[in-house]
Amino acid sequence: MLQFSDQPYEYFPPKPNQLIAWMGEWWSRKYLLAGPEHRIQSVTVENAGPLQNIQREHGARVLLLPNHSTHSDPMIMAEACRQVGVWSIFMAAYDVFLRSRAQGWVMQRMGAFSVNRDGSDRRSMKDAIATVIDGRYALTVFPEGNVYFMNDRVTPFLEGPAYIAMKAQQEMKDAGRIFAVPVSIKATHTTDARVTLQETLDHMTEQLGVEISGEDGIVPQVHSVGVAMIRRNLSQRGFLPPNPDYSDLPKLLQQCARQILNQLEAKMGLNSKEGSDLMDRIRAVRREIHKVRSDPDREIDHAVAAGWADEAIIAFRILSYAGNYLSEKPTLDRVGETIEKMREDLYSRAFPAYADRAVTVRFGDPICVSEQLAAAAKPRLAMAALTDQFEAGVQAGLDHINAHNSHPGGKPFKYRLN
Repeated sequence: MLQFSDQPYEYFPPKPNQLIAWMGEWWSRKYLLAGPEHRIQSVTVENAGPLQNIQREHGARVLLLPNHSTHSDPMIMAEACRQVGVWSIFMAAYDVFLRSRAQGWVMQRMGAFSVNRDGSDRRSMKDAIATVIDGRYALTVFPEGNVYFMNDRVTPFLEGPAYIAMKAQQEMKDAGRIFAVPVSIKATHTTDARVTLQETLDHMTEQLGVEISGEDGIVPQVHSVGVAMIRRNLSQRGFLPPNPDYSDLPKLLQQCARQILNQLEAKMGLNSKEGSDLMDRIRAVRREIHKVRSDPDREIDHAVAAGWADEAIIAFRILSYAGNYLSEKPTLDRVGETIEKMREDLYSRAFPAYADRAVTVRFGDPICVSEQLAAAAKPRLAMAALTDQFEAGVQAGLDHINAHNSHPGGKPFKYRLN
């Protein structure tokens, strides 16, 4: 579920412990991945050879950059790293550590440390760069920054991982080479989950008070539920544009998000640059809200800032939907992801996995950071080029996995499954 944390930021440094890490990996593999929360029946690794080859290079450092489309991804990556013989430290959102102190304690001993996604987290970035330079562990970062439930298509990568890789290489100079490895994680259904998904959609329609017809097909049904969610959440708040066109949802979502941001920035006294990306504007708004809500000297403003935060998360969730993701290719996997995402947004909480899944983790070809730095005229250009390469590498891996996906999840939703 896409959400922001407004708890005061607390940094949790990595405290890797081999015994606890081994026990944690064993417990995750034995009980959590295949358990009712995640229902991952298998994790298959592909193309690990290039990664294992660079690990044999003296002085080589490794940055692992996977997509983030499910809540199971960190445990999947830990299992994939175990299979290829890599011990990795993970960057994780700081609110994950705050949900349970016991869980946070274990995460730190398994090699995870926190990052504040809503602001400039210098200590986290410093430890990330130091981890890469140290070289005893790989560093795993999820460049998408959030779970988006689009397992066939990556969302635009943040530039943080490229910055970490560049700064580490610049500090190391000729002492060793840093390699960034795009990692493609694909979870797919192993069983026919259509009945379960249809029941889930029916429950959502009851909650929203709308009627849908099964004869219309699954895509129009999901579209109708999406329209109902927009009306319910936006009309009462005055965020709908005049005469909204519900037949063109991608355009409508952009209009709604822009209107919310325009109103928020006006209330908060913020000015955005003309032509600024909507997601960048949301992040700027969130940074300001977080400053207010975490400042004890501004307690009088906390209630107002809470209202701003509510509006910001609505805009964020709106933009997280790619309007044509389902209609472009309505497979069982994509239908499931879309319904799962809509359900989390409707009820504002995460749910256990609803069906068994098999996972393929494909390691991409390593990208040499020093070569990219040498080829770029300016560091800023190198960071943008690296980010594009990371994103393209993960997408290429997903495309390869999907091209060979014989599981029911890769079939059209209407396909009669055996």
